Amino acid sequence: MAIGGLAALAGALLGGGRGASRGALGGGLMAILGSLAYSALQARAQSGASAAVPPPVGLYEPSTPAEEQALDEAAAIVVQAMINAAKADGQVDATERARILGRLVEDGADAEAQAYVEAELSKPLATAALVEAVAGRPDLAIQVYGASLLAIDIDTPAETDYLRSLANALQLDAATVASLHEAFGVH
Repeated sequence: MAIGGLAALAGALLGGGRGASRGALGGGLMAILGSLAYSALQARAQSGASAAVPPPVGLYEPSTPAEEQALDEAAAIVVQAMINAAKADGQVDATERARILGRLVEDGADAEAQAYVEAELSKPLATAALVEAVAGRPDLAIQVYGASLLAIDIDTPAETDYLRSLANALQLDAATVASLHEAFGVH
């Protein structure tokens, strides 16, 4: 699957429709996650916990090929995070699989996108690889946690444990995690 369409795929997985396309500044998934990441990182910088940071990709329209590639890579990681979170309770049952794939069909995802998601849903949980992919990128770590939080209904102890473990592995502080839960209305 072409990586350029992964941000739109992420939006479709969450029911965001075609408006959640790559580079979207108003309402697109990457813009929302980028904004939350930027706010959290600014709060850290103001408290003296870290240095000032530039806005993350996804928060602005890419203007260079390097920025476009960075956005594509971030979108791919976000999609992986969402799919991984769906597997947090140990399985993606037939109902969850049908809901996810149904959203893709409703939002006009092509056969290639559907096959990509189907294949990814069939793979084992890959949290270590996900954490490795965001190493040294605190903005992307926040986006990954936010996307994971959005991707699931936290209704099992396994999902709660998964999110706690993910936050620890991504080295997110309690204030950042709490702000993401607050932003998404998840308590």
